[in-house]
Amino acid sequence: MYIEKVYIKNFRRIGAKGILFNCNKGVNIILGENNTGKSAVIDALRLALSAGEYRKSLYVKPSDFHIDKYGEQAKTINIDVYFDELTSEQATAFYMLTNGKDLNKAELHIEYSSYIDKKGIQRVHEDIKGGPALNNVPREVYDNINLLYLAALRDAAYDLRPSKNSQLANILFSVAKTDDDKKRITTIFKNANEEAAKDSSIQSVETIINKNLLNIEKDELREKVKVSLVSPSFDSIASLMRIDYIDNKLLKIPVKEMEAIIDELGIKKGSFRGKNICRRIAKTDDLAVDLEQMLQYEEYRELYDRMIHLVKNVNSGIAQNGLGYNNILHMATSLGDLQEKPIDEEISVLLVEEPEAHLHPQLLDLLFEFFRKANEDAKIQLFITSHSPTLVAKADIDSIHILNFQNDNGSIVSIKNTALSDTDKLDLKRYLDVTKSQMFFARRVIFVEGISEAILLSEFAKLLGKPFDKYSVEIVNINGVAFEPFAKLFTGGENTDSLKMPCAIISDNDKCTNNDDPYRIKKEERVYSKIDVDLLASKLEKGAISHRAEKLLAYNSDEIHVELAEKTLEYELAKIKENVPLLLEVLNEEHPEMKKDIEKRVNPENSNGEKNKFYETEEKIALRIWVAIQDCKGSFAQRLANEISKVESEERTDVSFSVPDYIRKAIDTIIS
Repeated sequence: MYIEKVYIKNFRRIGAKGILFNCNKGVNIILGENNTGKSAVIDALRLALSAGEYRKSLYVKPSDFHIDKYGEQAKTINIDVYFDELTSEQATAFYMLTNGKDLNKAELHIEYSSYIDKKGIQRVHEDIKGGPALNNVPREVYDNINLLYLAALRDAAYDLRPSKNSQLANILFSVAKTDDDKKRITTIFKNANEEAAKDSSIQSVETIINKNLLNIEKDELREKVKVSLVSPSFDSIASLMRIDYIDNKLLKIPVKEMEAIIDELGIKKGSFRGKNICRRIAKTDDLAVDLEQMLQYEEYRELYDRMIHLVKNVNSGIAQNGLGYNNILHMATSLGDLQEKPIDEEISVLLVEEPEAHLHPQLLDLLFEFFRKANEDAKIQLFITSHSPTLVAKADIDSIHILNFQNDNGSIVSIKNTALSDTDKLDLKRYLDVTKSQMFFARRVIFVEGISEAILLSEFAKLLGKPFDKYSVEIVNINGVAFEPFAKLFTGGENTDSLKMPCAIISDNDKCTNNDDPYRIKKEERVYSKIDVDLLASKLEKGAISHRAEKLLAYNSDEIHVELAEKTLEYELAKIKENVPLLLEVLNEEHPEMKKDIEKRVNPENSNGEKNKFYETEEKIALRIWVAIQDCKGSFAQRLANEISKVESEERTDVSFSVPDYIRKAIDTIIS
């Protein structure tokens, strides 16, 4: 049994149109920028799966009802949860949620309505129905739903403190299932109490209290007190469960060996502190001196280290740990609770907000593997919200869901429901590193094929007065021309999802590169010392764009805007006459001789006003610059970006720079 889909309407950020969340059996990772409704989805699940319970931390308030762009507040909130693949045991336990015909499926419908009571106070009414017939749902149904929620701002040390409702106590209740289990544990504590009661110090406490009682009540004393360590009931014992931290990296010798040393010296674990370990071990000054005299310095230090590490590790509480490690302990404990609970008629769901909090990327990788394994082993359905590209890069592509809001309408896009084929998904997974995964948190995306575009585009946008950081634009460099898997994410169909955000693809048309093109520009023709610029210009004029570029143009649509450079970015930049001086200035740092050669061909007249016999057209100059920077595209783009930044900030006024039209169109399209 698992949650197949959830429909949410008029809840907080989610408006009247509602969103339909198609869930995975296993891991569901919900992504999106801030304020897109990730927490609303999680809280809707919390409400639905624990409806009817008294909750201090979660309940629907009047302020939770959606307010539209016109300022109108909704009167109802709807949360509909659909389950699939019920076993026969689950069909019995959740019978009031089934449709009576297909017992493999179940439905839970919850409606919250807002009303004004007689005192003029806005109230909220909860109505819970099950199945298509909208049956009344008995409270017992919720006994078969194991729900655990871990908030984004977790206080692990507080949540793991000894208490009757702690996760540790819950695990104990889950594993100690029989009366014999509970009796066995209770007997241990009862015997400990009886043994402790014989201690003179405990008896002294009793004597002091009873003496004072007698002095107060005189002859009217009706009862005496008895002091014990803990009430020998199973509930009380469970409430004492706590975690102590053992850092195995600090242990210099095996635990069993250390315990043997402890036993040999007659020490109780946790019974000593301080630097003079030998004096505490020996209990008497004389023996301590003997120990110090008998042992060589190194031996003494070794003994000291063994003892202090054991004591430290046995008695170090989790408050001593960092926030990140305590969060790991918290999640491990919480999952342990869920893992021990599932039985045939139950469903287990874990909701985690931002598991990446306080964790470095490598530890987050391990945590995600742990989550995935928990689902496989214990069939726990997981719902995780995240802002972490690291987590996205690690996750299975089909586990990703993206929340997006445009014009007050929200949608949740599941990658498994997009137009991507299985092969596309494999390709996309290879490409989705931490950097590229950031596109799922953006509002606009531009895909580029290489390092030059990735470096220069943000500077071009500033020149155009549309800085990318202001408009939440993510540049995704795919380091090649395999745009199709990315393009399909934005291509919707009748039965497929697509990302609802402005998208542009900027690439080269790679003229004269097709093997079957008679005007193909060969590699040896791109060597500057051998360049025949007239031949190149002729080929470029007559040649065809690449087959790859033609295929890419087919994705031009309302969802995706495709812009192609004539030949390459560098060629397009150099075709603009006012850009040439700055381009040559940057080229001088890499190839000064080439710069000198090109420079003498730029002006139609020399300094004396005479006709320049070396003069070439702008197209031929552009071809020379294109060839000159073949081996230094990355460094050339870096240096050019630095200089463009100075032009944009008016630090430099001696040169000007213009953005090529095709790039201007792409930027204008996604930022309009």
